[in-house]
Amino acid sequence: MAARAIVEDYAWLERLHGELRGLLAPVFAQARSRLTAFAYIGALLTERGDRKSCWQLAEEAGHATPRRMQALLAEYSWDWKAALAGLQRFIVSHLGDPEAILALDETAELKKGTATIGVARQHAGITGQVENCQTVVFAAYVTARAHALSDFRLYLPKAWCADQARREKAHVPDDVAFTTKPALGADMITGAADAGIPFAWVAADEVYGRSSKLRQACEQAGKGYVLTVPVNFTVTLPSGRKAPVSALAAMVPQTAWETRSCGRGCKGHRDYEWAWAGTASPRHWVLIRRSLSDPSDLAFFYCHAPEGRPVSLTVLTGVAGKRWPAEECFQQGKGQAGLDQHQARTWHFLHRPTVLSMSPKAHA
Repeated sequence: MAARAIVEDYAWLERLHGELRGLLAPVFAQARSRLTAFAYIGALLTERGDRKSCWQLAEEAGHATPRRMQALLAEYSWDWKAALAGLQRFIVSHLGDPEAILALDETAELKKGTATIGVARQHAGITGQVENCQTVVFAAYVTARAHALSDFRLYLPKAWCADQARREKAHVPDDVAFTTKPALGADMITGAADAGIPFAWVAADEVYGRSSKLRQACEQAGKGYVLTVPVNFTVTLPSGRKAPVSALAAMVPQTAWETRSCGRGCKGHRDYEWAWAGTASPRHWVLIRRSLSDPSDLAFFYCHAPEGRPVSLTVLTGVAGKRWPAEECFQQGKGQAGLDQHQARTWHFLHRPTVLSMSPKAHA
């Protein structure tokens, strides 16, 4: 996703590809796995064809059969977590910004059957309905220059976690237990902070905004947040009275609403009316967004900034508008790098190709 900011011509692309190879090389103990991994990423970079199966990638890499590509994903010994850490170092080396935003979002892939790791009847954002699908929670590293997917966690439903035979067949590690989506997001926030990845804010939708544990993880890490919350989310007003955020919109004087853009979309600037209201905490606010064409169309964000960080309406609306890059990452990753084209049903066969598919889009 960072291409247009840091890649100016093919020579730059080759140089960056070589740098990424250098960061990933130590992950692979054997030359055969290392060279196959580089061939896999190189084949993804060609961006030819809609399918990114082992057959197509092997053909693009000049292999006679897909055997080596399949072995890379399922058999060769290498640590996908170490590869992900190398990818994160690459992203930070080019996009690192202390004002960066970590945008959390999830993506669901519709699947048939029940054997594929994590597949169950669950809500799918892609359709807005309960579907038979697999869900992965991602973190996108977003800066003013560019953005890239930087971390991910598979959401494993309770039914999967409790079924030992199913776990063994899919090679789910013994230490993997049921974890909610907000808890997976909190884990990525804490992990990024502990790893020294520079960022100042977290942005996410109401699935994550309603989680007190995720908000606590942000505050313990010293990070601000602008999180979408449902209309019945309750806050304590400066008067000490508790009220749902939906009640605050009526309390805002008409003169307090300001028209601002929360960033550019595919159709130009996304303009809304905005207002913000204080709470009993001097470091927490409620941000309210109102549609210009339909004043009844409201969205609410619960916001926090750590002590010493200046806050304004401009800052908060800017962070609120930076959740969409995660969706753009999904679209490009799926359309160009096979992010959604896992070709087997096991734990490794989801995590390994996901890391490899994230790698070319970090600089393509």
